[in-house]
Amino acid sequence: MSAVAPGSLFVSGDYLTPLVEHACISPAAGWTPLEQPAAYLKQHSWGEFVFDFAWANAYARHGIDYYPKLVLCSPFTPVPGPRLLGQTPATIEALAEQHQASSAHALFCPPDEAAELAEAGWLQRQDLRFIWRSQGYAEFDDFLAQLSQKKRKNIRRERRRVQEAGVEISWRMAADITADEWPEIFQLYSSTYAMRGQAPYLNLACLEAWAANLGERFRFCLAHHEGDLIAMAFFFVEQDALYGRHWGAAANYHSLHFELCYYQGIEFAIQHGLTRYDAGVQGEHKIARGFNPEISTSMHWIKHDGFREAIAYWLQQERAAVQEQLSYINQHSAFKPVAKQASIKNAAIDL
Repeated sequence: MSAVAPGSLFVSGDYLTPLVEHACISPAAGWTPLEQPAAYLKQHSWGEFVFDFAWANAYARHGIDYYPKLVLCSPFTPVPGPRLLGQTPATIEALAEQHQASSAHALFCPPDEAAELAEAGWLQRQDLRFIWRSQGYAEFDDFLAQLSQKKRKNIRRERRRVQEAGVEISWRMAADITADEWPEIFQLYSSTYAMRGQAPYLNLACLEAWAANLGERFRFCLAHHEGDLIAMAFFFVEQDALYGRHWGAAANYHSLHFELCYYQGIEFAIQHGLTRYDAGVQGEHKIARGFNPEISTSMHWIKHDGFREAIAYWLQQERAAVQEQLSYINQHSAFKPVAKQASIKNAAIDL
């Protein structure tokens, strides 16, 4: 077993320091970094991907402040990984008390930390994420061969549409992006937020700093049409895993999102011997494209006795619903029956 825990990249200085130095994370942005690594005092719930807006609204209806709250996480990146980083549940609770936080939240934490926090009385929350896992494929067609005929045909049709549109796709290390290319790439990244009326979480200076810090671990998949850059997606590589994070496009090309964000990532993973591709949380449309659901866990300490009891009950109901959803989706995966069982078993062993 590797000495480096999965997801450690996203709580490393190489990843976190640019976020702070270039003010993607700052008190003005609602994120106050604390003395513990990957610990933040938050004034909102954006950029976390474990949604507790309903909790905040319930507090507000009762005239109680939900913010600030203490969050242990990798900002803007819903990747499971170490969260306690040498701290204990008691020291995290004391830190929350020191900063007058309503609560503390360890988001996307690994099973061993979840067990430690549960023993200390923290509440468990579950959700589904969708992960592609290699079964030892040598090429993309080996992966397709494990899918049902309908799903296999659909994927080939989607990939063909991108090719027929004359779109050319290439992979680049972020460190090789030139100074005159960065503004156009950043504009594509920003466009996804602009469509939702939001400012982007990241800025150009942060992306450039990641490129300098991370080397081969930070990659871009670029799409060109008649020489013009029309879309991009960026990825991180850590040990045997690929993580897809953000994408943006200048125009609506049929199936281009699926190509850049799913099929190119799968193909990259196969070509580079990676065993796992995490394309981000949510998105049940990933199931039809060879991703399977897995449980992700977050742990929550709620200071207020009444709300802790109410949230505990709510989480119990939510966990039951998630388990039902997991069971249903596993019965309707894209894989052939035999391949489906092997894929589910592989995911369960990893957890």
